[in-house]
Amino acid sequence: MENSWNPEIPVSLQEHVNRDKRQAFTLYIDFIVDGTASMYSVFPAVYYAASHFLEALTRYEVYPMMGITILRNDVEGQESELVTFAGSESFTSEIPVFLKKLNGIQLYGGGEDGKESVHTAIGKAIKKFPVSGRNRAVFVFTDAYGSNDYEEYLDEPLGGAVFFCTEDLSEEDFRFCFVKADGDMDEEASPMFISLEKLLKPVSTELVSNIVKPLKDLMKGVSIGA
Repeated sequence: MENSWNPEIPVSLQEHVNRDKRQAFTLYIDFIVDGTASMYSVFPAVYYAASHFLEALTRYEVYPMMGITILRNDVEGQESELVTFAGSESFTSEIPVFLKKLNGIQLYGGGEDGKESVHTAIGKAIKKFPVSGRNRAVFVFTDAYGSNDYEEYLDEPLGGAVFFCTEDLSEEDFRFCFVKADGDMDEEASPMFISLEKLLKPVSTELVSNIVKPLKDLMKGVSIGA
């Protein structure tokens, strides 16, 4: 989005308006990525979804701030990792930098029962956000069920949650606090689920683009509850 200068407005004030406008349309997204060995066969779908989603997002007046949390098996001593960028920042606005970090995730370990620390990783990710309110979202890429309690993030309101997962995982009981435009809790909102396997098939990028529109509506103060 190009900034236009109004000669009747002092430069300092114009810069202040532009800065506030940018802040108002900034969307913080944390990509929670399962880094266990079982993700090896579907990991290309993670990169596909992230890169195409961010490409689609550029068509809207939304400034993404992207973070990465690597989901491990904390129960087995494989602690979930918080990825940092330049200056130890938790988020970056540079898409190439983000994609390089994403592509460099090492896949290893995991549990024998097919369960990983999904809820722990979500809790850690939510605590990374520098702002509160509806301009926050988490994308969770995993093929595993959660192995621990979700209570740790019930008090942290979100604007939206999208799960890229297996078909059966969409039946998992993930609970979040969502917020409406007026700041009240949205009792009817729920996470959005998208099949990882379908992303690996030769499909149109509309599948990913369709996620962008609800998130753009989120910036307008509309909950994205499915």
